Amino acid sequence: MVHFNVGFQHFNSFADITLSLAQTLDKMGIPISVEPSTISSQVGDNSTTEENHLLEKWMNTAPSDLFQIKWSHYWKPYFLKELKGHLNLELFAINYEFAKNTDDYDYWIYDAVNNLSHKLAVSQYSKNVLIKAGCPPDKVSVMPLGFNPLISQLYFPRRQKNLKDVKYILHMTNSVDLYRFGTDLAIQAFWEEFRDDSKVELIIKDGGKHSDVIAEYLVNIEKQFGKFKSRIRIMPKFCNKAELADLYLSADAFLAPFRGEGFAIKILDAFAAGLPVAMTMYGGPTEYANADNCYPIAYELIPVGKCYDTQYLKITNAPHWAEPNVQSVRQQLRKIVEDPMRFQVAQKARETADLFKWEAAAQKLLRLMRKLF
Repeated sequence: MVHFNVGFQHFNSFADITLSLAQTLDKMGIPISVEPSTISSQVGDNSTTEENHLLEKWMNTAPSDLFQIKWSHYWKPYFLKELKGHLNLELFAINYEFAKNTDDYDYWIYDAVNNLSHKLAVSQYSKNVLIKAGCPPDKVSVMPLGFNPLISQLYFPRRQKNLKDVKYILHMTNSVDLYRFGTDLAIQAFWEEFRDDSKVELIIKDGGKHSDVIAEYLVNIEKQFGKFKSRIRIMPKFCNKAELADLYLSADAFLAPFRGEGFAIKILDAFAAGLPVAMTMYGGPTEYANADNCYPIAYELIPVGKCYDTQYLKITNAPHWAEPNVQSVRQQLRKIVEDPMRFQVAQKARETADLFKWEAAAQKLLRLMRKLF
């Protein structure tokens, strides 16, 4: 039996990933329990009736003391959770690396390096950060995540049509952390490259609560540089998994000039949807992305700027992440619109995504638990 010491009172990536992994294990016949909690209305809206019934069942199942799992994170509701299993595991993801590696880490990284739980890094990048920080290599394993399975289910009925021009470029962001997702760079590069082209549209899907910040940014650009023909549309609407799958499959390309990512399921979702993807070739997404299956955006390493992490955590040891080159973003945007090979590149991306299903993640977790127990 596997117990996830994770609550569902908040709708975030932790809850979403935990639900996907727990549901996959459940289908494989593994008994599951989760921390009893209220269920966020958004979690309920995003889940199927079956998933909501499973959550209720798991919350009413006595916690196993055999295998227990939680998230390693600086948020106190997650950081302070205790694991009391015979084998304790912590899922770990990080969006930046450290230019210095001394013992003077913030409380989160210090704890991740020194506590007795085995770490499940979601990417080789995240594992390397932990090891460089001092975590013993035998105390951390890589367990990549999976993409939205509804994308695969809808792909064949939806994609059997003539190849078309790129008209809709999708960018996924969160207005709570726009700088990390590179939304400012996405807008700037798109505006500079397509300001006189009314045929191409940038769709910004915001998963946060402050879309007015994005709208204000667009207004300021037009005040400074004047009106432009190309369209930039903001989508602040909450979307469940089925609606997100539909959004990906309705797009023609995907843009992700991020500064830091620990894994980025949203980019893997774009791969699964068979989209040509322009993205920063840095961090966690290099677990599945390479020069053959996407359009790499060049970058340089710089100190981490203003982001959600620096607002709520005093990060030490000189954290660094990527600063995408705007000219490179423009060049790769132009390529995904005009490159006659973009469909072959996108097909390679889709084939790569098939290696990162939740079933593969669950099977790797089971093998690891048997090995460590």
